[in-house]
Amino acid sequence: MKLLLSACTALLEICVPCLAFPTASNVALLARAGGIDISEDLTFEDIVRQVQHQREKRLLVNPLDAPIQVDGEHEWQAPSSSAQRGPCPGLNALANHGYIDRSGIAKFPDIIGATNEIYGMGVGLSTILAVFGTVWTGNPLSLSPGFSIDTASPQTQNLLGNLLGLLGEPQGIGRSHNLIETDASMTRNDLYVTGDASTMDMGRFLQLYNRAGNDTDVISTENVMQHSIDMLNECISTNPYCWYGPWTGAIVRNAGPALALRLLSNHSAENPGGVMTKQVLKSFWGVVDNDDGSLQYKRGWERIPNNWYKAPVDYDVVQLNLDLVDAFVKYPQLASIGGNTGTVNSFTPLDISDLTGGVLNAETLLQGNNLLCFALQIVDTVSPDSLSPLYSTLAVPLKLLTDALGSALDPLTCPPLGDLTYGGQPIWESLTKIFAGPGRAGAPL
Repeated sequence: MKLLLSACTALLEICVPCLAFPTASNVALLARAGGIDISEDLTFEDIVRQVQHQREKRLLVNPLDAPIQVDGEHEWQAPSSSAQRGPCPGLNALANHGYIDRSGIAKFPDIIGATNEIYGMGVGLSTILAVFGTVWTGNPLSLSPGFSIDTASPQTQNLLGNLLGLLGEPQGIGRSHNLIETDASMTRNDLYVTGDASTMDMGRFLQLYNRAGNDTDVISTENVMQHSIDMLNECISTNPYCWYGPWTGAIVRNAGPALALRLLSNHSAENPGGVMTKQVLKSFWGVVDNDDGSLQYKRGWERIPNNWYKAPVDYDVVQLNLDLVDAFVKYPQLASIGGNTGTVNSFTPLDISDLTGGVLNAETLLQGNNLLCFALQIVDTVSPDSLSPLYSTLAVPLKLLTDALGSALDPLTCPPLGDLTYGGQPIWESLTKIFAGPGRAGAPL
């Protein structure tokens, strides 16, 4: 019930115009399916109040009083041969514990509810991620909206159904390069280097794991940030298509380390901000100990550790913005928005002033909420271009995307950027011409 409660709250907050949830009665049906006693006869506003009230009562429970359940119905199970497990360790672990469908074909409300309930991701941030995953890699036109956490499969169509309006098969987040899946990952290879951005590279994992040394079990923020810089340098030096865009690079790629440290660390009253240990890292990244003391990666075996406690305070959009700005001030290379131009070591930075019509520059980008405002407004600007290859009719997916963006931007008090262009051309057109990665992927985010 708690997962559906969070999901309903999120859906009500952004008023998603998805075909599965277009009316107050449908939201009430969804709530009752999760065990929440809400009448279909209530007005939309009354439903909002009831769901929010029940969620507020849930928030009075201290998350540090009990660890996340990993037994009973949520006991870990290895994925079946047909199950989807992809580039996101957190989603893989949720599927292995049955917090989202064990098939790896995740329904929209389950993603929002599970990431909030289990990891403490704020409803606003989890809603953005669920919407982006559904719109760019799944099927928002279905009676059961959602997406695959890796690639396309027959199960995608079986679960989502109703492909009317889609121009092709939903590809999943494992095939969302330069939209959701990014270059320079902490533990995954670049897609255009190996052809596989979903399977973890054990060498990359060990670089991070061993960085702390043998004298401590704790992997520090400094360890993670320095590893992130190394992976960016490796991308630039080995991948002619390396792309570190304003959305995929500055935000999504750097959100990976931030979310790992904030949400996947183990939390306690003594360490409410969380501690990432080697044991926790191994568990969430699907690495097991062999009898001889060596480590082995088992693809898709990510698990929530025993005796693991979620973040005590929800981590949302504003907190992410603060962490990203703090990281960029301390580690300026992580703010190097741009990409290679067809050869290795040809990294060319974006001119932020040109892109924003002089409203922002490299210095003011890191002031206040400007960073996230900048990235989300770029996503908003290019939304029609990003969706047009996927849908014959853009109305529903575009409204879903713009509503989610609006809900994220409203509390940030963003400076108006106007029509975003680069070199005097629309940014979709100009960036796909200048940079090799966006040109090949057909996406310059």
